[in-house]
Amino acid sequence: MSDSTISEENAPTCTVCNESIVDLPSHRVIATADDGDVEYKHFCDASCESSYHT
Repeated sequence: MSDSTISEENAPTCTVCNESIVDLPSHRVIATADDGDVEYKHFCDASCESSYHT
């Protein structure tokens, strides 16, 4: 695993609140595949992930 930090301009954003996800230990990712295409949903914390599912 790399110790380097991703820059804010290259960091993913939370699917729910659009916060830039830089060095958040609570960062969560859900990957789904459909017909060979993979889509990643990033969440800054459990609360945003929960909001997405409801």
